[in-house]
Amino acid sequence: MNKQECETLKKDMLRHVFFGFCFILAFSTSATGQKSLEEQKECAEQLFRSVYGGQPEKIDNLISDDMVSSYPIFEELFNTKTIRGRNAYIEFAKGFSERWIGARITIHEAIADRNRVVLIWSFCAKRAVEVDQQDLTSGQVYSWGGITLFRFNESGRITAEIGEESSPGPYNRLEPESSE
Repeated sequence: MNKQECETLKKDMLRHVFFGFCFILAFSTSATGQKSLEEQKECAEQLFRSVYGGQPEKIDNLISDDMVSSYPIFEELFNTKTIRGRNAYIEFAKGFSERWIGARITIHEAIADRNRVVLIWSFCAKRAVEVDQQDLTSGQVYSWGGITLFRFNESGRITAEIGEESSPGPYNRLEPESSE
């Protein structure tokens, strides 16, 4: 075999190995329900926009039965640090959509690694109803932002939403200060 035939054979073998690897990867991902990193980012963003954007009916197929959600504000609002379980999470989303209207959500960054996605976000909405224990006025517009970690199980569903929020949010704190 001459040098050119040997090089052609190497290229053919590499091509077959590469396509075989791609086939195995595609088959194993679809068989287990795992999502690509881009699909995970899209799923996390869809869940976030659905829960906090007033569309709780769109979240059921995105979350696992053992869904857990935690933000620092939960302890003040619900007297617990976490919301546990699919039904409790869906009820939380429904309640949120009743309290806030006209939500504007901005996703500033989405970062994915293995079975995790981190979103850096901003939220702005009008308060729809007043709640006794809070110092929030209905009809008033409020804004905040945060960073949220989403975890996925092997079936590609979200099992955890763990966040931190603040006002102003992370991106708003980076705005240049006005010179007076």
